[in-house]
Amino acid sequence: MKKGIFFQIIIIFIVFLGWNLLHLGYELQRDVLEDSISASPMMLLSMHEDTLDQLRSKIEKDPYIKEIAIIQDSVIAKTLITSYELEDSSEILRSYLFPTAMQINFAGEKFQIEQKQKLERTLLEYSPAVIYYFDSAQWQIDQNKITLLTKGYYIGFGLFVVFMLFISIFLRIHFEIKSNIFWKIYYSSGGYIGKRRKQFFINSLYICFIPLILNVAIYYALQYFQLLSVEIDYRFFGIELLTVLISSLFAGIALGKNLK
Repeated sequence: MKKGIFFQIIIIFIVFLGWNLLHLGYELQRDVLEDSISASPMMLLSMHEDTLDQLRSKIEKDPYIKEIAIIQDSVIAKTLITSYELEDSSEILRSYLFPTAMQINFAGEKFQIEQKQKLERTLLEYSPAVIYYFDSAQWQIDQNKITLLTKGYYIGFGLFVVFMLFISIFLRIHFEIKSNIFWKIYYSSGGYIGKRRKQFFINSLYICFIPLILNVAIYYALQYFQLLSVEIDYRFFGIELLTVLISSLFAGIALGKNLK
């Protein structure tokens, strides 16, 4: 019997581990895609610096804005001279009137379709005084990848729930039925009535909590040693625990009279 409980603890621990790896893999890949969005700034140009200042004051507090930087026209001229080795033409370039530029860096996890549309509506209010350049095609590619990734994650999440319920209920019933002979001998020799039900409850606690505690300990150890760059919401562990508790409940109901 003890071997059966130990075996179930190992199996559930492995399933929990795979479940957590699915979640961590999703978070890591989503971070990569969101970082790609953050790394693609929007550039705005205007001949009127005060117009860009007004625009900045209007949008800088929005949560999807990570950083806003205004680049003076003199800085643009200096950059052109340095970047393209135009020292001989520096005086000519400085005589030109360059637009002032504003660079917007986004918080990738928050800059989604609704936020992009909101920003574009705001920019229309300042058109044609302000023109902007943004790689919308790459942004859309990243958004499509995030959507597919999220759908795949939820499908995998659902499959893990179903598999956990199935495997834990099956193993529980299997090992309890195998122990029927032991309990018949125990009761026939004067054993305490209700002992099996009590033992079933105690074993359920072992099966539910030991694999979860081990997985939580591994996760926080990786966090402590800074080996993980992403976090798992503590509610995720609650879902894992709830799934195994439900499987124990269903197994108890299915065993019925066996648990005298």
